[in-house]
Amino acid sequence: MTIPPELKHASAVHGGPPKNALSAKDGAMTVKEILARKNASQHRGSVWDGIVLPSARSTWLMPSLSWVTPEYVERILTGALSGESPEEEHALYELMMQSWPRLVKNVVELKNAVCDLVWNIQNPEKMDLLNHLAERTRDGMKGDYRVDGQGWRGTVDGLLDGWFTGVAVREIDWEVRGCRHMPQAWLPRQTRRVHPRWYGWTAETGMFGLRSPGSDILGNIPEHKFLVAINNVGLGHPSGGALLRSLAWFWCCANFSRDWLLSFAQLFGQPMRWATYDPSDPSIKDRLEEMMELMGSAAWAVVPQGANVELKEAGNKGTDNPQRQLIDLADTACDLLILGQTLTSSPGEAGSRALGEVHYNVRSDIINAASAWVAEILNEQLLPSVYALNTGDAGEDSVYPYYAPGSKTTSNPDGVAARVKTLLEAGIPLKKDWVHEVTETPQPGPDDEVYTRPDPVMSGAMMAKALDRMPAQAREYYMGKLQEAVHE
Repeated sequence: MTIPPELKHASAVHGGPPKNALSAKDGAMTVKEILARKNASQHRGSVWDGIVLPSARSTWLMPSLSWVTPEYVERILTGALSGESPEEEHALYELMMQSWPRLVKNVVELKNAVCDLVWNIQNPEKMDLLNHLAERTRDGMKGDYRVDGQGWRGTVDGLLDGWFTGVAVREIDWEVRGCRHMPQAWLPRQTRRVHPRWYGWTAETGMFGLRSPGSDILGNIPEHKFLVAINNVGLGHPSGGALLRSLAWFWCCANFSRDWLLSFAQLFGQPMRWATYDPSDPSIKDRLEEMMELMGSAAWAVVPQGANVELKEAGNKGTDNPQRQLIDLADTACDLLILGQTLTSSPGEAGSRALGEVHYNVRSDIINAASAWVAEILNEQLLPSVYALNTGDAGEDSVYPYYAPGSKTTSNPDGVAARVKTLLEAGIPLKKDWVHEVTETPQPGPDDEVYTRPDPVMSGAMMAKALDRMPAQAREYYMGKLQEAVHE
C-alpha cells in the first residue's frame, strides 16, 4: 500500500491529468456532464459504467422456513463447498437473520459498533494531496436509494456482511466530483451490493471470479470496480469458512424447538380437564367430549347431569423442559461466536465489576478485529483505486495515506481538570490555550467579566496554629502588621 514519494505524473487534483488516468477533457467536465456521458454510453467496463445491475427477482426465490429440515441445511452447507456460487448458502443465512432475533441483535450490534468508530486517516509521509482524496472519499459518498446505493456508512455495513457470511462483494459507482473550492477528481459516489449469484470460485483453479450478465462463466474481476470482502474462519477453502456456518445447526434446532415448545404450551400451559360420567347413559360421553373441547377456548362450560368435571393444575415444567434448553443453548452459542461474551446479551444476568470489564474487553477486541478487517479492505482495494485514477499507477516506495479506525473519545471534564491540577502542582508548565481546550472552557476576552478563585479565608484556629509554628521574631512582625491593618 505505497506510492512513490514524488509523483511522476501530474495529478488531476493539482493541475494536470496523469497518464492513463483522468484525461484533461474529462477533468474539465462537470458531474452532470459525466452522468450524461454515462447514460449515453453503449459500452460497458469503464469506471463510470455499472456492470451488475440490481434485481429484485433474487429476493423472490427465498426458501420458506417450513422447508428447512436438518437434511436441507446439510445439503446447502455441503453444496457450498463447491464454491461455484454461494447463492443458496447466503439465502440460508438470510433466512436465519429473518427468523432468529438473537442473531439479528448480535449482528446489528457489531455492525453499529464498527460503523460508529472514528475512521481517521493516517498520513505518515505528509502526502497532503492524497490525504485530501482519502478525506473526500470518506466524507463525500452519498447513496441513491433507488438502486440500493449506499454511502460511506452503508459501505462499511455492507462489507461487514462478509464478516458473517464468508464473502461479500460491492460494486463501486464512480463520478467526477469537484467545485470552485475543490479540484475535480475521480471519487466513489456510492457502492451497491452484488448478489451472490454473480460471483464464486472456479472449480478448476479455485480462483475467485465474477459472472457477466447473461453468462454462467466466472471471469476476472474488472479493475477499480468492485470491493471483495472475504473472511475465512476455517482451515480450508473460503467457500466453507463462513462464520454463520457454525450456527446453522443451532438455528435448525431452535426452529424445531420453538414448534415443540408451542405445542408443549398448548398441551400443558392450561389446566388439565378431567371428567367422569355415568356409563349407563352413552350419550353423555359424546356431549361431554364436545363440551371439554370447547373449554380450551372458552371460560365457561355446561355439564350434563350425571357427569363430573375437574380442572387439574398445569404441570410446572416451563423452566426445565428440553425445548427451552435447546433455544437457550442456541442463543448462548450465537452470543459467544459473534460478540465473544454473554453479559451484554442475556437479560437478568449480573456479575462483579471485574467480570463486566472482562466481558467488555472481549467484546471490544472483536469489534477492533472486525474494524481492522474492513479497514484492510478499504486500504488495499478502495484507496489504491482512488489514487490510481487520479495520480496514475502507484509504486511501492513509500506509505500512502490509509484509514485507521479508532474509538470515539468520551469527554470527562472532571478527570481532565484533575490531570491539569496534578501537572501544575508537579511544576510542569502548561500552555493556557491548551488548558482551555482540554477542559472545554472558553477563553475569556479582555472585556469579559470573569470569575476567579476566591481568596482563601483563614479561621482563627488555623491562624493560631500557623502563628505557633512561626519563629518568635516572625510572629511579632506578623502580629504588628495585623494590628496596623486593623487600625487602618
